[in-house]
Amino acid sequence: MPSDSSAPVPPSTAPAAPATPAAPLSERAAAAVLGSMLFLIVALTLLLVQSTLVEPASAAEDPPAADTPFAIDTSFAAGGGSLAHR
Repeated sequence: MPSDSSAPVPPSTAPAAPATPAAPLSERAAAAVLGSMLFLIVALTLLLVQSTLVEPASAAEDPPAADTPFAIDTSFAAGGGSLAHR
């Protein structure tokens, strides 16, 4: 009776290939990465500033009413904001 047909086969213990070290980044590639990062930072900062600026003429106007499906009770604000005066 052959015993090798039911015996588990040990996993392969072949040595893994050594990892090749990553090549260093050239100066030109490093400058391109740094330049693109700085450009994105400046562009996104300008976009944020532009989207948050308020025109001085529209700052004096009341903001538009919120479209809410429910009524907001602000009667407490008429008495100085305290709920104890009710």
